[in-house]
Amino acid sequence: MAMDKEVSKRLMRDAGLPVVPFLTTTASSRIEYAAAVAALGTPDLFVKPANLGSSVGVSRARSEEEFAASCALAFRYDRKILVEQALNGAREIECSVLEESTGDIRASGLGEIVPASEHGFYSYQAKYIDADGAALHIPADLPLLQARRLQELAVEVFNVLCCEGMARVDFFVQGDEVFVNEANTLPGFTWSSMYPKLWEASGLSQTDLMDKLIAHAFARHERRRALSFG
Repeated sequence: MAMDKEVSKRLMRDAGLPVVPFLTTTASSRIEYAAAVAALGTPDLFVKPANLGSSVGVSRARSEEEFAASCALAFRYDRKILVEQALNGAREIECSVLEESTGDIRASGLGEIVPASEHGFYSYQAKYIDADGAALHIPADLPLLQARRLQELAVEVFNVLCCEGMARVDFFVQGDEVFVNEANTLPGFTWSSMYPKLWEASGLSQTDLMDKLIAHAFARHERRRALSFG
């Protein structure tokens, strides 16, 4: 469910969660740049495949020519793409969410991604190609009440999207405004990935984190075995 950006954004929006204004277009019913600008209220847009991660196929468009090129790129990877309003100056904040074997759901402390200026946004190149493509700030420098609100929202997103086990919830923060970007249900899990790093900064080592996820998997299996399908 969370893998499809359109479906997940609709579910979050219908649940009253703040999401970035967006629209969807498909290979068989493509939208023109002027119509997208009118619908989203800005000529500055992001275009992305609906069912991919790691910023693959994502690009920014500020003109009709750039929009056509961005759509062509995104349609290389998916037959459905998302067009979103760009939030200028927004900060990228991330929160790790963990479901315990008991079913209790916890949110980690927060981290901030600061892409290098030459990338413009947290692109595939900034994530995986350029070693200096982005800086990770843990903990994120946010007012206490806003940080708590983001942690609460992360748990709400986890529940609305029926996530299980773990997820990383990504936000945009623009002044006092907060927007949910997406939930990543298969976040990176290397020693340098944000998901385990946020938990480590919150007092949970990666070894203990893996133990908890394994315990959750066993508990979930037992709960499903107890269900009746007859």
